[in-house]
Amino acid sequence: MTPQAIRDGFEKLRSEQQMQGLADAARSRSEADWLVGINGTRAMTAFNSRDGGFFLTTVGRVQTPTLSLVVDREDKIRKFISRDYWEVHGTFDAQAGQYLGKWFNPQWKKTEDAEAKADRVWSAAEAQAIAAAVKGKPATVTEESKPTTQASPLLFDLTSLQREANGKFGFSAKTTLALAQSLYERHKALTYPRTDSRALPEDYVPVAQQTFEMLAHSGMRHLEPFAQQAIGAGYVRPTKRIFDNSKVSDHFAIIPTTQAPSGLSEAEQKLYDLVVRRFMAVFFPSAEYQVTTRISKVEQHSFKTEGKVLVKPGWLAIYGKEAANEVEDAKEGDKGQPLVAVQPGEQPRTSDAQPKGLKTKPPARYSEATLLGAMESAGKQIDDEELRSAMQEKGLGTPATRAAIIEGLLTEKYMLREGRELIPTAKAFQLMTLLRGLQVDELCRADLTGEWEYKLSQMEKGALSRAAFMQEIAAMTERMVKKPRSTTATPFRVTTPR
Repeated sequence: MTPQAIRDGFEKLRSEQQMQGLADAARSRSEADWLVGINGTRAMTAFNSRDGGFFLTTVGRVQTPTLSLVVDREDKIRKFISRDYWEVHGTFDAQAGQYLGKWFNPQWKKTEDAEAKADRVWSAAEAQAIAAAVKGKPATVTEESKPTTQASPLLFDLTSLQREANGKFGFSAKTTLALAQSLYERHKALTYPRTDSRALPEDYVPVAQQTFEMLAHSGMRHLEPFAQQAIGAGYVRPTKRIFDNSKVSDHFAIIPTTQAPSGLSEAEQKLYDLVVRRFMAVFFPSAEYQVTTRISKVEQHSFKTEGKVLVKPGWLAIYGKEAANEVEDAKEGDKGQPLVAVQPGEQPRTSDAQPKGLKTKPPARYSEATLLGAMESAGKQIDDEELRSAMQEKGLGTPATRAAIIEGLLTEKYMLREGRELIPTAKAFQLMTLLRGLQVDELCRADLTGEWEYKLSQMEKGALSRAAFMQEIAAMTERMVKKPRSTTATPFRVTTPR
């Protein structure tokens, strides 16, 4: 993006041998998709049509394992049996005022029961007994208060931008890609969007400074003061979290260019605003909180109260009230307001204690945002940003193809979109039953396809030969074609005849 970087590139052109790995990986990915897709689709369609009619049954190297994630989740939801549990909520009267607390078991340890938690009681009688035992009794209070910081999220790559836009505005992955492409191509307002990198090149510090200069006079009044603050305070400086050549692949993170856009549509403006805020936030200081954990012990029962107070907003200031609502996750029920003080030696009275009956909930259906996240980590539940980026090499598809894969599954009626939820159809369940019955594991398990993606990334680096990879794909394709031929199972009619 910078003239000097382009000059440097031309002065240090790489040889054909150096780029051979990248060429091999690109060709192998294309051939593998074609081999698996065309042979698999023909084999499964022939199997399902052998008693007459034409029952198109499409499969693909990436689309089918992605579908398996959605089907597995729906299967868990259908098989889920809700259980009743109770929480005990206490109200404590201190000299300075009232505060709330929730009963918990300090001796609780994790078990195989994923629904068991320290603050859950599994019988109404036990919950009533706890409430009766503490009501009207004095509490002994211990308190721990410590400062904590929260850094801003990393810059956007395409997948994280698609996830954020889906969560905030309900944009589909396809819509977000189209908007980002328009902002890049037509308006010259964003850098190249089809990227899997969340860092900038190390020679990009001056350009980042110029971008802040542009934002400080861009006419976006809600953001101009923050751009001016960043320039005045010297926030734009080299840091490995933002500027790191080792984390830049063919392209770098999506950021605004030095050109202020005009004539944006409402949707384009929303997406541009999202990228600008994230770009600015990453340079601002961490948000600072004071987190207080108070344990009120009544008889032999413990109640926990947590308060989280924002001391210095740092990067959260850029997001204003919206961030206060989303990021303030204090469990005190008052958005992290300071807890009323309890004097040393004071014993607040438990003025009330009530059991609250609740039910366990099944896992949530995938939205496009959560499905993109699952594709990125091949179905593994990874919340940590840094760890997720390390898993990218084992993801399903690439940032540029994931939106098209989701749209393809919707077009083929394997999934339906209801609001923001993605729901697999009967056709999807039947396909998975067929593939599992035929033991074509590679198309049923996201992690196995993720291994192929990892091998392709190894090939890019010259650590794996193209011949070895293609041999594996050919063997898998052969097996996938032979299985339906040799089985006597009844075909699954997975779609209406055409």
